[in-house]
Amino acid sequence: MTIFSKQKTLILKVLFLSATISSCHYKQNDIYTHQVEHKNFTDNLTVIGELQPSSSLNISCPRLRADASISYLIKHGKLVEKGDTICILEAKEIANKYEQAKSDLDNAKAEYRKTEAQLNLNTQLLIAQKETIEASEAIKKLDSIQQKFVSNSRKQIIGLELKKAELEKQKVVNRLNSLKKINKSKLSQKQIKIKQAENQLSSAKSLLNQLIITAPNSGTFLRAKQRRSNKLINEGDIVWGGMAIAKIPNSASYQVKFFLTEQECKQIEKDFPFEGHSKSNEIITGLIKNKAPVGKPVEENSEVKVFEVIAKIDSINFEPKPGQSVGCDIITKSIPDAYIIPLLAVFPEDSMQVVYVAHQNKFEKRSITIAYKNAIQAVVKSGFTAEEKIALIKPHKNLILKKDTSDE
Repeated sequence: MTIFSKQKTLILKVLFLSATISSCHYKQNDIYTHQVEHKNFTDNLTVIGELQPSSSLNISCPRLRADASISYLIKHGKLVEKGDTICILEAKEIANKYEQAKSDLDNAKAEYRKTEAQLNLNTQLLIAQKETIEASEAIKKLDSIQQKFVSNSRKQIIGLELKKAELEKQKVVNRLNSLKKINKSKLSQKQIKIKQAENQLSSAKSLLNQLIITAPNSGTFLRAKQRRSNKLINEGDIVWGGMAIAKIPNSASYQVKFFLTEQECKQIEKDFPFEGHSKSNEIITGLIKNKAPVGKPVEENSEVKVFEVIAKIDSINFEPKPGQSVGCDIITKSIPDAYIIPLLAVFPEDSMQVVYVAHQNKFEKRSITIAYKNAIQAVVKSGFTAEEKIALIKPHKNLILKKDTSDE
């Protein structure tokens, strides 16, 4: 019989007794009694927990330096293999940067080809000019052969023209050598711009590739929950760098997670033991590992808060599954060798707590010291024997013995 069933039975006894005792002739048999229990006492907090892997491989939104939205997300709870596409993000800013980087690279390459063609043209023009001078110089030299048939003044003119041609030729050669160095420098600058554009494209491509998220490991895919609404993340939701999207649990070890009210959370502490049952023959035991110091709303804009409590598992005799529910009894108090009585059998009297113990045909009033109590039971360390019975309602004064025996 559960604690709540016992409480209900005791209350019904009291109500029935109150309705039936109406005569002025009081007897002990008219008073419902309860036998004192002498045993080890434990008080439990019964809650529902959820089995979860102790560790998980978290999957977060990559740091894209831009907000993104989820265009595709694999179903919650689906088994995935390593390398499977589990999420596709959409980020227009990143897509635009990639297209711009492609355009910049194309422009840089086109500018290089244009500059290279122009420099080649300039080089060819100088080479042609050099060849023209050399041809003119050759003609002048042919004229010099005929110098013996011309006047001295003409000979001087031909000699000067040859020197002039030589000087012009040297100037062209010097310009040609300088142009080669200039061409090399200009082309090198254009190559640097191409390299920079390639790096920009590679960076943009890397960000674009990060929009497609693949499973880092095989396992069960579990979507993360939104921070405010506590609902599962869905397609169309906005995400940002570092935000949790999902996780793939490590099935090697498990823990139990509880979400408790503030009142329930106050009843438990670290290292409190618990025992849970998934089915009749499936048993799980362990200890409370930690509890959250701050609660979070059960839903968006709610003033009701719950506190997350994690329990480690010491033993389990079945194959756990992520998200599997287990009913657990957390032992909040344990007192060995105790006397356990119903709380409704305890009556306050002159700053004392008293009970009425059945003695022969009457009741003996006895003061007690309560070591611990909950909503329906009180625990006393001494002052009783296991065979004694106590009244569940206060007896009439005619049924109370004059002598008062305490537990001192």
